[in-house]
Amino acid sequence: MDTFGSLTPQEIGGHFLFGYIVAPPTRNLKIGVLAGLMALAIDADHVLNAAGTDVQGRMSHSVSFAILSSVLVGFIASIIFRRITPQNHTTIASVVTSSGKIEKKVADNAKSRQKSLLLTEKNSVFYQFLVITLAAYMSHIAYDVFADTRANFPLLAPFNFNDVFIPHIYALPIEGAAILLVYFWYSINSKSNYSSHSR
Repeated sequence: MDTFGSLTPQEIGGHFLFGYIVAPPTRNLKIGVLAGLMALAIDADHVLNAAGTDVQGRMSHSVSFAILSSVLVGFIASIIFRRITPQNHTTIASVVTSSGKIEKKVADNAKSRQKSLLLTEKNSVFYQFLVITLAAYMSHIAYDVFADTRANFPLLAPFNFNDVFIPHIYALPIEGAAILLVYFWYSINSKSNYSSHSR
């Protein structure tokens, strides 16, 4: 199997660029760089093979890998967010006055609302990274199809290791679908965030 032979500057740059292109709907440079690096990381099996580790049939190019890695990255990102966020949020202090019970109730309601917003943000982080990871995978496949007129992938692995041929003409539609996936998720998410903050 070819290992470093396919990891040319053109291959590395192409995968990064195709990954980066899916992120403009986020309007976030860091997310763009992250998507580019994720798209590039899918070819880590080349490095593992070069190191002497036998990686069976390019598993990282399968649909099951895309789904599993997307869920896993989303889950890990939401855990990290949950651990970091409490340090960045200020605690709500209740003012002691003659009507202390009313102030305490207001403070409790504010804390409850803050917890609800944190839970919503945590779910938002999970889905954000799930969508970005899935889009990065799609962009990786799109570039492989764009660069190789005989692109074959074990899309059904580990259930079936037979390669599936994707015609060259589908490269840009796959990339377009990845961009639309990110665009639609960010559009829906921004609307739901606006409605929850306007309450």
